[in-house]
Amino acid sequence: MEVQVPNLEKRTGQMKDKKMALHLGKIGVLSLLFYGAVYFENAQQERLVVLLFVFVAYLALGIGRHFLLRNKDSWYALSFFLDIGLVYTLEVHSRLLINYFFHFFYLIILLEAFLTLKRNRGLLIGAVAVLVSLIKYGFLIYYKFSLATVSQMVFFLFANVLILVMISFAQYHREEREKKDMLYQELLDTHKQLKKYVDEVSRLTLVEERNRIARDLHDTLGHHMTALIMQMEMAGHMLETDPGRAGQLLEQGKKTARESLAGIREVVETLRGDPAPVRAISSLQDLVGEFSRKTGVQVQLSLSGSGPDRDPAAEKALFRILQEALTNAVRHGQASRVDIDLSYAGGRVDFLIRDNGGGNADFQEGYGLQGIRERVEAGGGRVEFTSRDGFTVKGFLSGEEDQ
Repeated sequence: MEVQVPNLEKRTGQMKDKKMALHLGKIGVLSLLFYGAVYFENAQQERLVVLLFVFVAYLALGIGRHFLLRNKDSWYALSFFLDIGLVYTLEVHSRLLINYFFHFFYLIILLEAFLTLKRNRGLLIGAVAVLVSLIKYGFLIYYKFSLATVSQMVFFLFANVLILVMISFAQYHREEREKKDMLYQELLDTHKQLKKYVDEVSRLTLVEERNRIARDLHDTLGHHMTALIMQMEMAGHMLETDPGRAGQLLEQGKKTARESLAGIREVVETLRGDPAPVRAISSLQDLVGEFSRKTGVQVQLSLSGSGPDRDPAAEKALFRILQEALTNAVRHGQASRVDIDLSYAGGRVDFLIRDNGGGNADFQEGYGLQGIRERVEAGGGRVEFTSRDGFTVKGFLSGEEDQ
């Protein structure tokens, strides 16, 4: 199933553009409010200069916060308290005790804090802005008490509290949506990673299966073809001197060819997913006996020890290991005798395969020996090869892993 992945980079870019548009809009609204404030109170000369200076400082602080403090959460939040102080300074230097144009500056601070900060910090800054905005009403009530002023103060208080609650509620939903988006993105990343792992496992499984089939084909064909070639050579030598024996060898060669074909079919059945026949211990003895009859090589199989039910996969691997070792003894070492010692203990089987062929201290591990090593390591065991006075294969299978 194809998962639809949202373009988060595009969304992030859109959010940045939106924030920039809001910032520019804020500057425009503040400029209009400031113009209305100075026009409303007809500010002139020194008062106008002071108000203009404080207003420019207020705008500069907002610009600096947007571009310089965006990634510094603590300083970013503290800068809003400076905003509140500068707006209060504008009110102090205003000719009117209550200039409603300056009063709206607090509302802009409140909105910006909630839009750019986490909910708790936005609430704190909003509460401070509301309280500072009501200071002038306190002075007015103290010096000139009137019910109109009190009602106006209460109205602005409740209006600001209502705005705080509404914005806080909206902020809560925004944070929950961001958490959901973050979790969704994590799930998508995890899904992508898992898909990579699945693809890699599938690839490795395919490679491992290919190698296993190649090993089986190599072991089966190599073993039977070696025996078949030796039978044909022996039949050729005896064709004139002992035609009867040559005929027997040719019949054995036909049987060997059929066994080779059966081995190939077994590998094909495994490739199709059908269960391959399990090699029992009697098959090891049959293997040794057949090989000895076909090649004339003397093979001695020695079994010792016992244990629980033997792992079929380990038995099959052991069969292939002996098959390849016998083939190598004749093909590369021209051996006339091979001794095989198998020792069972629990779920483990130790094996020692020695021949009297021509040793080679500088031998290289070919495909056959690599196949033996792969089978042994896949069975949780170890193997070593030595070529001195013949060739020796020594190792063990633990039976803990599937072949």
